[in-house]
Amino acid sequence: MAVERKIPWGAIAAVGLPTALLGGFLLARGQLNDESVPRTHILPGVGAEVTVLAIWAHPDDEITCAGTLARMAKAGARVILLYLTHGEAAQNTGYTPDELARVRLAEAKAAGRLLGAEAVEVLDFPDGGLIRLDPAKPKAAIAEAIGRYRPQVLISFDEKVGFYGHPDHVRTGVWVREVFEAAPKDAPWPRLLYQVTLPGALVRLARRLVAAFREHYPRDPAKGLPPPELAVSIASVAQTKRDLLDVHASQAKIIADVQPYYDRVPAWLYYRLFDREYFAAIRRR
Repeated sequence: MAVERKIPWGAIAAVGLPTALLGGFLLARGQLNDESVPRTHILPGVGAEVTVLAIWAHPDDEITCAGTLARMAKAGARVILLYLTHGEAAQNTGYTPDELARVRLAEAKAAGRLLGAEAVEVLDFPDGGLIRLDPAKPKAAIAEAIGRYRPQVLISFDEKVGFYGHPDHVRTGVWVREVFEAAPKDAPWPRLLYQVTLPGALVRLARRLVAAFREHYPRDPAKGLPPPELAVSIASVAQTKRDLLDVHASQAKIIADVQPYYDRVPAWLYYRLFDREYFAAIRRR
């Protein structure tokens, strides 16, 4: 006599639904990232006793590679954060420029503590006005910091679009590269410059979701970010990166734009979808 076997649909659903969700998640992550870019846990050339000088235009710019900075500090690298401005020109913060300069200085110091940086410096060049400066002064300040800290590695913006087109970011990227490449013959000088960048899929997503990219990023790919050469995995420091966003409370509106939905998704999940930070490498000849 034939025995009727009941199909355990409930058990199948219990296994199938999570599997489907996982498959969808992995598919989304694969489509957003460039799987052809080699992944690493730390930037090549960085390890214990290596000094890394990260140079930015404004406090909060370090968000672009916060996971990488945290991983390097955990690995024993000496991480230094240098900002050219106090970020006092940010709009709709509820502060006057003088008040905002003080607030963002405190936020920069707090960011350094969270990331494990050894030192944080905030210079007094005008926020929103870098493009009008005589380049000799900021370049001299960058060179002076290099001479004082003697880093083996620099991190900054690219010199074309400064990540998404902010003029201050672009000028910072230009000056850092020029100073890097103009190494004096009689002094120690960094041999590696890493520029933060993004793969094409993430640029396309950002142009749909992020106002800063829609308004400033060039339509011609040749004028955009440099192609990434490597990616640093940051899932292990997801909570650190998430906490850093809250450190920059005065910039909450801007951060909500450039990190869409970060406050609606748990950090462990958000930074498994966006689980890597991308870099282009420039080596001194």
